[in-house]
Amino acid sequence: MKKHKKLLIVIAGLIVAFVVGTIIVNNQNKERNKIRAIKPEYELYTVNDVPPLSMTGKIIADRTQALNSPAGKLDQLNVKDGQTVKSGDVLLTVTDTATQEAISNQKDVISKANKALNSANSALRSAQQSYNQADSEAKAGMKEEVNKAQEEVNDANSNLQDENNKLTDLQNKLHVNLTAPFDGIISIDSSSKDGAPALTINSTKKVLQASVSEYDYAKIQPGYEVTVTGIDGTPNQKVKITKVNQVPSNQGKGIAYYSFAADVSNDFLYGQSVKLKVAQKGLKIPEGAVYKGNIYKVINGKVRVTKADVTRKGDIYIVNYGVAKGEKIILNPDSKLKDGGTFHD
Repeated sequence: MKKHKKLLIVIAGLIVAFVVGTIIVNNQNKERNKIRAIKPEYELYTVNDVPPLSMTGKIIADRTQALNSPAGKLDQLNVKDGQTVKSGDVLLTVTDTATQEAISNQKDVISKANKALNSANSALRSAQQSYNQADSEAKAGMKEEVNKAQEEVNDANSNLQDENNKLTDLQNKLHVNLTAPFDGIISIDSSSKDGAPALTINSTKKVLQASVSEYDYAKIQPGYEVTVTGIDGTPNQKVKITKVNQVPSNQGKGIAYYSFAADVSNDFLYGQSVKLKVAQKGLKIPEGAVYKGNIYKVINGKVRVTKADVTRKGDIYIVNYGVAKGEKIILNPDSKLKDGGTFHD
């Protein structure tokens, strides 16, 4: 009987031990499952540069000028379409028809002035002959006539000289040259209504021309680096923005767009379409990575809470201070994370 009792007690103890062990194991499994359920909630993000601003643009001449040909009849065209010229080169020469007519009229004036001079010289010779043939008493009264005739000759000579000078001035203006205002390439349009060639000069220096909307205006500044690439991938060049206009090119019409420019190499073609990537300064982090003004870094498996010194731009933050490129931060922090806590990848 006593043996039977002892056996029952042993069996009961084993049952209790089994039940207690099962409860402990179940509780441990629940804790493990809880950890497994929480851990995937957190995602890591590697801090990186702000992505470049992408857009398209065109390659144009730095300067383009339509040249006004002087009025008149074309005498000579000295250039061909597409020809490269230097500043000061004579592009064409015309005859000023108005000046040509003025020269013809001036020649008539000179002819009359010559006749007047001939007449004055004839009068002077006659006066001098009469004076020389007169006796002493008559000469006293005739001296004044000789002097007067001499003055008329002098006046006629002076007038003729003036008219000849006018003719010279007109002749110097008869042929007018059109010269290149700067180094460049000439384009010729021969389809004008009056038949005269219309010349345009494009500078040999080429520039990128592109526009940015009012929403992205703050993302570009003179000095920012921009990568310029042909649509097919060539040529490719990194340049600096030289100018950003403050006045929109489409003022008063919907969304404002502001043009900007950069110098490019001659490897690009006039009028070529290009792709642009404007490098942006700073590091970016997603908006969800900032929780109650803090950023949660993960360094050597430990959570490090850092005060967020950032500036919001759209759906991201730009880092001002406190976070370095390549550092890992928790993308979706919450109140469960504590400074110094262990973080398991």
